Amino acid sequence: MAELGERPATESRQSGAYARKATGLVREVSPFSTFVFNMAGQPTSIFLAVSIFFTLGAFPGGSIWLGLAMALLAALLVCLCYGLFTSAIPRSGGDYVLVGRITHPVIGLISSFFWTSGVILSIAFVALAFVTVALGPSLTAVGLVSGDGSLVTAGEDLATSQGWQFGIGSAVILLSAVLLGGGWRWTTRIMNGLWVVTMVGLATVFFVLLFKSHDGFVNSFNQFASTITGEPDTYGSVIANADKEGIDTSPAFNLDNFWPTWAAICSLSLYSWLSIYISGEVRRAKDTTQVKVMGLASIVHIGIAAILAVVFFNKFGHDFFVAINSLGETYPFAAPPYYTFLTSIAGGSTFLAWWLFITFAVAYPLLILPNITIAVRTFFAWALDGVLPSRFARVSSRTHAPNYAIGLTVVLSILVLWWAVSNEEGFFEVLIEAVLLQLVTMILLGIAAVLLPYRRPDAWQSSATTRRLLGIPIVALAGALVAIVLAGLFAIYMAYPDLGIDKGHFFRDCAIILVASLVTFFVARAARRRQGVDVDKLAAEIPPE
Repeated sequence: MAELGERPATESRQSGAYARKATGLVREVSPFSTFVFNMAGQPTSIFLAVSIFFTLGAFPGGSIWLGLAMALLAALLVCLCYGLFTSAIPRSGGDYVLVGRITHPVIGLISSFFWTSGVILSIAFVALAFVTVALGPSLTAVGLVSGDGSLVTAGEDLATSQGWQFGIGSAVILLSAVLLGGGWRWTTRIMNGLWVVTMVGLATVFFVLLFKSHDGFVNSFNQFASTITGEPDTYGSVIANADKEGIDTSPAFNLDNFWPTWAAICSLSLYSWLSIYISGEVRRAKDTTQVKVMGLASIVHIGIAAILAVVFFNKFGHDFFVAINSLGETYPFAAPPYYTFLTSIAGGSTFLAWWLFITFAVAYPLLILPNITIAVRTFFAWALDGVLPSRFARVSSRTHAPNYAIGLTVVLSILVLWWAVSNEEGFFEVLIEAVLLQLVTMILLGIAAVLLPYRRPDAWQSSATTRRLLGIPIVALAGALVAIVLAGLFAIYMAYPDLGIDKGHFFRDCAIILVASLVTFFVARAARRRQGVDVDKLAAEIPPE
């Protein structure tokens, strides 16, 4: 008997015949869990802590407000395009299935290689950042607020110890994999719970600051800081030191600095569509429900970020907030100026510091879960088409989880994590490269959406809408706009070196990924042909549900 993903020679000549009529994956993900899945791919708390306010000093006058508005428009456009596209082919596997079925199987695999490379890098980075950005600095912050020097020392040890970084990072990856191996019922419950915790944490920040006046914060900050700096007005000295370092805390709008600010905001604001990778398991994936869920996730994510940014500027003070996020060597504290640290100072409570630490830290495992899921569903789709050994498409009869694909993802992620821990220099630059690798895939998805009504009219006719605007199918129009906007975003990353991309390394790695995808496809095709399986035909057909 042929294994899953394989067919005997006589069967391979029959049109439209997969080795099995169903994937084994089941539609267990509700609209609310789909919403959380998309929110988890771009946690708002991480966005507010490490992905936006650094631009105040790096790109003065860039206007985060205009950046947030334009990021929201871009995100909604992407959601409209990918949501409508997926409704035509609601299968798990994401870009590999969508791009490959509309253009060519080889292009689909190339697209998938670029995306999955970025995902594996992201899993490793998030696992490492869980220790170096969340646990370490947060423990230090709690220690500073509570006056407990042992916590400060513990936080600094976590942030610098390679052993802790690899051990804890690996544990988070393994625990996430175990959870996914238990099936969607437990996974969605845990993800929903973690997301609620992060939202309650952000609500806590909002209400603490809402009832704290600006003058009250200045007094609380100076009282807290005086024991560390020995100065009675550390608040004022932060602004003065920023001025000495040449930081403009009240810059006029600068169009040239706006573009990299917008790009930085987009780096964690364009991913509320990630549920396309599990569309075969999402309820009501064929109607407009998923488009609405994606759009809502974008609005909630950027809306919360914008509201809290207004609160931060108002309560902390504009000049101070710009200054403390921009200071270099004169920054006075061992903990970074995350909103959790500043809000804990405003509240003056050790309990509040611990609570904000917890609600911030859980966002990292929450972010790992969808990333691992995406890689798993991609490997599953490859195996279903015969590009990987058929065991990676096997699904547990009890949990409906593809455990072999989960294992492969874990191995690759931990190997990259080890590389990241032992080669600290340049890993953040590699993460920026991961964003660009994924932009390549997102552009290809836009192009494939343009071609959908013309290359697969039958699939388009069964999609959520066949409406036209000026005679052009809406999905095609949205796809063209997505490709143009994301190509512009890609160009901005290339044009502004302060965003962290090394062009030489990037194009070298692109060439490596391209060659690897081509070698994988043609080697798999040759191997399967000897088994009587036509990989080209399999990878061109819409897979079973």
